[in-house]
Amino acid sequence: GLTGEDVTQNIRTIRSVPLRLRTDARPAPKLLEVRGEVYLPLKAFQRLNREREEAGQPVFANPRNSTAGSLRQLDSRITASRPLDVVCHGIGALDGAKVDTEADLLAAFAEWGLKPVPRHRVVASLDAAFAYYDDLAERRDTLPYEIDGVVLKVNDLDLQRRLGQVSRSPRWAVAWKFKARQATTKVTNIFPSVGRTGVLTPAAELEPVGVGGVTVRNASLHNMDEVERKDIRIGDTVLVERAGDVIPYVVKVLTDR
Repeated sequence: GLTGEDVTQNIRTIRSVPLRLRTDARPAPKLLEVRGEVYLPLKAFQRLNREREEAGQPVFANPRNSTAGSLRQLDSRITASRPLDVVCHGIGALDGAKVDTEADLLAAFAEWGLKPVPRHRVVASLDAAFAYYDDLAERRDTLPYEIDGVVLKVNDLDLQRRLGQVSRSPRWAVAWKFKARQATTKVTNIFPSVGRTGVLTPAAELEPVGVGGVTVRNASLHNMDEVERKDIRIGDTVLVERAGDVIPYVVKVLTDR
């Protein structure tokens, strides 16, 4: 985490990132390191792909990949032309301001002109947390962006510090992933895909099928051992799943032979 790509100038082009913190409602801290998520709203992603298609350019596979590619552009003008957005969900460092809870931190973000993560809620029990998870899982297809789960955090920041973390995972937070999206379609071809290291990986060409708002035409078959284990053949009816809402792969063969 000490060496990486400097995307500061590209981040500055995102309209929801203020160049200066607001101080009218709450004094600005001496030091603030914000943790957040840059993303492409679904309608913006679809509009971007339409524009690229009309210009004869290849379309992006999904919002996550196009967001990452937009942030890594060497020319910040290209990043500025992409309709990126950002939400803030945590801090790495804070000096010169007092906040006691996660809820207060998100309120402080809004007062400083930063965009806090939406639809956050403070609950008093695990049953209430389960109910919130179930409610959001039902409504995920109506949201203007892609999500793959809910993060449950201890609200008290002092308790967070006392709980600490193990390796790279905090003891005060857990991610509850939604069930992976699935759809049924047919395998029309099996072909080798060449990775960046030169390794050949089998992939399936599929009859186009919608999975989680994205039309899937190809899916990974992982390796030849997996193809043989699942006995995947051209013409099979298969169940396709998007792992983490990104990479489609064939879960199993549904056709009886």
